[in-house]
Amino acid sequence: MPARDNPKAEEQVHQPPQDPHASDMHRLLSTLDRVFSTFREQLGTEPPKPFTGNAKIAADTFNDIVAGLKFESRRPNPVTVEAIPVSPTEVELRWADVPTNADGYRVERCQGYNCQDLDEIARLPSNARSFRDANLSERTPYRYRVVAFDGRGETASNIVEVTPGPSGTRIGRPANV
Repeated sequence: MPARDNPKAEEQVHQPPQDPHASDMHRLLSTLDRVFSTFREQLGTEPPKPFTGNAKIAADTFNDIVAGLKFESRRPNPVTVEAIPVSPTEVELRWADVPTNADGYRVERCQGYNCQDLDEIARLPSNARSFRDANLSERTPYRYRVVAFDGRGETASNIVEVTPGPSGTRIGRPANV
C-alpha cells in the first residue's frame, strides 16, 4: 500500500538524524552545572575575587570552549600615544590604529612634573584614535596615558608629558617613568 494511503505513514514526522555528540555535550554541560553549583554553595557569601595569572588564562579558555568559540586569551595590544598642545588650555592625544581586540580606551591624566597618580578622565569607544582635553591650566605640565581594555584585561600605553601652549609649539615628550 502506498504511503499516502496509509494514515500511519502520514502521522510520522521526519526527524533528522541526531548529532552523535549531542548527548556528550549534554552530559558535559550537566556536569559543569553541578560543579559550579557546588562552588557557589561552598563560597556562600564570600565576595567574588577576579582570576589572575594562570587561573585567569584557564577560566578564559574554559569560557571560550563552553561558548564554542576559539579566541586566543590575550589582553589588548598596547598603543603609543603622542600629546599635542592645541591652545594655551587644550591638549590633543593621538594614537595609531593598531590591530587590537580592545573594547574601548580609558584616558588617564595627572597634573605636574613627575606626578604618579593618574586618574581616569574619559572612557572612549574602540574606534577612538584621539582625545581632546580642554579647560586645562596654562603653562602647567600634565602627564597622560591611554589604557586599552577588554573583558580579559587591560594594557597601558606609554606616558607622555605635555604643557598646553600655542598650537603646534611642542609635541608631548615621553615621560621618564
